[in-house]
Amino acid sequence: MILRPVLMRITERESPRGPQRLERQRRYARAALRKCAELSGAPTEGWRQSDERVPMPNGRFHWSIAHKRSWVAAVIADRPVGIDIEHVAPRKTDLFDEVATAEEWSKLDRRDWPAFFRIWTAKEATLKANGVGIGHLAECRVVAADAPMRITISYADREWAIEHFEHDGHIAAVTRVGDEVRWHVVEEEIPFIPASDR
Repeated sequence: MILRPVLMRITERESPRGPQRLERQRRYARAALRKCAELSGAPTEGWRQSDERVPMPNGRFHWSIAHKRSWVAAVIADRPVGIDIEHVAPRKTDLFDEVATAEEWSKLDRRDWPAFFRIWTAKEATLKANGVGIGHLAECRVVAADAPMRITISYADREWAIEHFEHDGHIAAVTRVGDEVRWHVVEEEIPFIPASDR
């Protein structure tokens, strides 16, 4: 199956805080998921999450979403899949050693914030594909960074190929298993974004 992950800009001019901001991001992530379903030939409805917010399969389709303040991401696949997106900006430098070991860093050609977020999003996407949370981050290991936009993560006795995409100061990562990946960016204003599903 060709993976057609969608990145969608949040175009609402209102900038709420706290729970309202999170709800807005979730609504846009659901809109991105619907767009991804249209592109992938998957159902546009029936995408449910468990009480722990883990995506549940919709028939033969698996899915994943991610959201930040300005952009959201979604992907649908015929096998477990994960996606993540982050805004690339400096944080505390001690995070470098929290996200990866010295051996993992040696697989990359540099140690800077773009590389940090490549590792972070790759590990997050891998954990999402496995239906587990950030508490398992230390169990993920970078085993290869064989191309500028590809990285391989080892988790749960399996290797996960990750493909990255950079856009508008953000980096997104999606898990792939021999799949072709065709990223789709939606920047136009969406006329109506319904409330998010559970």
